Amino acid sequence: MRVSHHRVGRGFFKTLAASTMTAVLAACTAPVAAPVAAPAADQAPAAVEWKMPMTPEQEAYYTPGRFEGQSINVVVNASHFSQEANRGAMEGLRSKFNELSGASVNYVILPENEMYDKVRLELANNSGTYCMIETGAGGAKDFGLSNFLLPIPTPPDVDDFYAGDVAQYSIGGELYGMPKVADTNLLYWRTDLFEAAGLDPTQPPQTYDQFREYALKLTTDANGKHPGDDGFDPNNIAVYGSAFKGTAGLASNWEYYNYLYAFGGNLFDADYNPTLNSPEAVAALQWVVDNLNDGVYPADTNTFDYTEFHNLFIQGKVAMAINWPYMWGMVQDPAQSQVLDKVAVGRKPGSVTHGGNIGGWSWNVFKVCATPDLAIAFAKWMGSPDASLAYAEANIGNPVRKSVSAIVAERDPLLAAAIGANLGDGRGVQWIDTGPSWMEIEKVQYQAIQEALIGAKTPQAAFDDANAAIAEILNQNKFYEELLPQLQGQ
Repeated sequence: MRVSHHRVGRGFFKTLAASTMTAVLAACTAPVAAPVAAPAADQAPAAVEWKMPMTPEQEAYYTPGRFEGQSINVVVNASHFSQEANRGAMEGLRSKFNELSGASVNYVILPENEMYDKVRLELANNSGTYCMIETGAGGAKDFGLSNFLLPIPTPPDVDDFYAGDVAQYSIGGELYGMPKVADTNLLYWRTDLFEAAGLDPTQPPQTYDQFREYALKLTTDANGKHPGDDGFDPNNIAVYGSAFKGTAGLASNWEYYNYLYAFGGNLFDADYNPTLNSPEAVAALQWVVDNLNDGVYPADTNTFDYTEFHNLFIQGKVAMAINWPYMWGMVQDPAQSQVLDKVAVGRKPGSVTHGGNIGGWSWNVFKVCATPDLAIAFAKWMGSPDASLAYAEANIGNPVRKSVSAIVAERDPLLAAAIGANLGDGRGVQWIDTGPSWMEIEKVQYQAIQEALIGAKTPQAAFDDANAAIAEILNQNKFYEELLPQLQGQ
């Protein structure tokens, strides 16, 4: 699953074009459905039989009280409800909650390319039609910073969640999105090409210096020569050491964040001054540009979005790659993969640190809800250890909980273990904290990366200019006056 993006404007709603919303994850095109109601529950509360071990504190937090006669409408992404296993998990969780609480939870199933605009319209009209929504990586902060959400009490087992996931849904130390599923990038590498190059296929690169060293050895022209060899032909390369999503778009940014964090960089300093031109951030971009200039990446890298990137990999033309877990399914599909049984996945390399960006989905509760206690109880329920296990068993995203990741990794010691390792290193993208400035800033950044890739500017000059432009955007949008106090819990 690739991370999806949306935003909410400051004070009022600004429409985000569908092309931006779906830049990273193709939007679902399922028809809009009416609220889906579950059968009415009996009046007598049922006992909870937890599958996951629970402490008394956990039981008290996640077990709902009784809410006879109350109901809520919950907006659900149609793509999460369309597949049978996913729908079964979602229906099972709702049915049990209704049984325990005596309430009626109704799912309003909307395609992702429509759901945010429809919800914004209802919120703008203060209709109270929707009490909850599941949103992508930026949803909790977007809606929360616009003052539309209620905070969710901190779970007693918050340490079981991946810290980066909790942080990306928190504002001013309060949780505004109950984590549902997570996403992260993985290191993919070709085990057969490692062996052919004299590299141990069970030992992937541990640092980005080593990654580059390996990539140079793995880049091979049609005559079997490598960069630096006499007679190496950069115009006739059979296998590239790696690749990069260099298009002027979100795919470029969301791969770059992995290198930024690993090189010790960040997007803001402690006072929320942008730091895109820090030595660490520039070094990460210079590393990318050097890979392109030295033939490790294809010459037309600046045109690559997700499709071009993953097609090259599954066609056997790339030896190592950093990408989301969705590509693993393509690798394992004999109908399209030319690298079946020749690929491993694992933890991304590090530099100053092991770091990488994360995505995911969370449950958000709206202030306009007429039955807020019921909505918060359902949000808690849908973030419980049992719910996380149910999502994992239905292949809905990746676990947000370390305990569930460990269970899944026992069943799948390759992919699931790799996902868990990378989630532990994961950090959110701080541009999301800027609310209405988010996508404007993302555009400035990917344009700067593009300028560096095509040689129009040095990485330092590109990010110097971008950082100044970002600071201007933040000032023009009154970020420091209107949003920063919320982020700092003031």
